[in-house]
Amino acid sequence: MIAPTTRLLTLPCAALAAGFALVCLGACGDKAEPTPPPSQTPTAEPTEPPAPPAPSLVLPPTGEITTGALSPSTPGIRLPSEAEKQAAAQQQQVALGQIMDGLRQRQAAGLNGATVTVNAAWPYQGYSTLAPDPAAGIPARLVAVDLTVEGHTADFDPDDIEIVDGVTLVSYGSDPHLTLIKGPGQVLAEGDAIPAAPAPLRMLLIYAFPKATRTFTLYYWGKALLAAPRTFDDGGWGLPYPEKPETER
Repeated sequence: MIAPTTRLLTLPCAALAAGFALVCLGACGDKAEPTPPPSQTPTAEPTEPPAPPAPSLVLPPTGEITTGALSPSTPGIRLPSEAEKQAAAQQQQVALGQIMDGLRQRQAAGLNGATVTVNAAWPYQGYSTLAPDPAAGIPARLVAVDLTVEGHTADFDPDDIEIVDGVTLVSYGSDPHLTLIKGPGQVLAEGDAIPAAPAPLRMLLIYAFPKATRTFTLYYWGKALLAAPRTFDDGGWGLPYPEKPETER
């Protein structure tokens, strides 16, 4: 017995071609666009926190300065009152007065225990920064005193030496024209070492003094420097006049 023949499904050629075309279109047609990856949100750069606001300055009628950054329990900065300002100024004046008093006391004591010698004194003729006042009620002249001081302190101030009438004890002032010297006519040149206290210090003092007064004495801070009044010699020497600049010759 012949086995039955397995029949295959037979389709017309046109149908087969159409089916094959559909399969090709499904497999080989336009490719689908790839699915993009999920978008990533850019990460923000870290930023520093904003700076706190600057404290505001407030000046209330009370005169106390407060700031917005101060807590209620923090006391403000109080401006001094007029009375406090005056009290502070008075304290400064008192402190300055004490300093000046101490300086005066040291200067006044500058010749305590020192030896003062008048080497010579004469009516002065020569260069000086002083000149008698022709309109003065008492006719005056210039006089010079050659003086040596030894045993003094560094606080001694030659400008404070006064010339006084030897009879009436009327003072004709201090602040003489002062020149340091080595001897008669020998001026201490610029750059020469000045003898330090208590070494002997020689100086020429020039004063304006009444013409009719024949004797004098010297005082320093109310203290007489000479044991007795001194007369003037007939003559002496004078400082040379400074040379005039070339343009003035």
